[in-house]
Amino acid sequence: MLGKFKSFLKRTSKKYRLTITDNFNYTQVFSMNISKLKFWLYNFLILILGIALAVVLIFFTPLKRSVPGYPSGELSKMMTYHSMMVDSLANEIQKRDAYLQNIRTVISGGIVEDTSFAGKETANVELRNVQSDSIFNELVGPDKYKFSYLQNPAHNKLLSELNFFTPVQGVVVNRFHAAPGHFGTDIVAKENSNISAVLDGTVVFAEWSVATGYVVQIQHNNNIISIYKHNSDITVRPGDRVNAGDIIAIMGNEGKYSTGPHLHIEIWQNGMPVDPEAYINF
Repeated sequence: MLGKFKSFLKRTSKKYRLTITDNFNYTQVFSMNISKLKFWLYNFLILILGIALAVVLIFFTPLKRSVPGYPSGELSKMMTYHSMMVDSLANEIQKRDAYLQNIRTVISGGIVEDTSFAGKETANVELRNVQSDSIFNELVGPDKYKFSYLQNPAHNKLLSELNFFTPVQGVVVNRFHAAPGHFGTDIVAKENSNISAVLDGTVVFAEWSVATGYVVQIQHNNNIISIYKHNSDITVRPGDRVNAGDIIAIMGNEGKYSTGPHLHIEIWQNGMPVDPEAYINF
């Protein structure tokens, strides 16, 4: 066995002369001595370097787009976009569920919890009973604590009997059309104008929406809800109590469906949309 290995080394170590000559005058241009072993080693090294260069070009340059089955740049952008849209949709569903729950709580006479300080530590507060103020209770009366307007017929007024505050002074560019699905009125005014609440009420939703920017929704007496869309910023939080004329948002050009700085306002009563221009002088 050892003899065969020595014979193999002797054959592969045998040197040959490699000569390059000019084809026209047969003069020697280059010559070198090389063995079979060195020849195959050089070829193997060149092969390894070629493979490494190909890997670098394929994985770290735009040439990877030419590999069959590799996603194109446009497809990669679409995949990233759709992934972001799915995440946004999940957030929108969570916000919608929270909004519906707030409305149910308000209509049933409950109080909307303020989750702004959720997870924060609070100091221990000692609670103790205090003497009831009979004069105050007599002035306020038990009816002041009934937050369910559906249970109190005295609050069920017609919309025409209410004094709506103008949310912003501007020009109406798109009117209420319930049939095509435009349930509100679009008012154009100067960008960053203040948006005011049209009636006294409780904020049940105040969050960002991909489609309509910052949105504020307020629950009022008589089962009325007002909605303000495409704002650049909001100044209220869910659970805040606001009065008619209070600033609740800043006009903007936010959201996928916005084409310029404007306010989209909707008025709903008993689950049905009504024309804001019938009751508000913009």
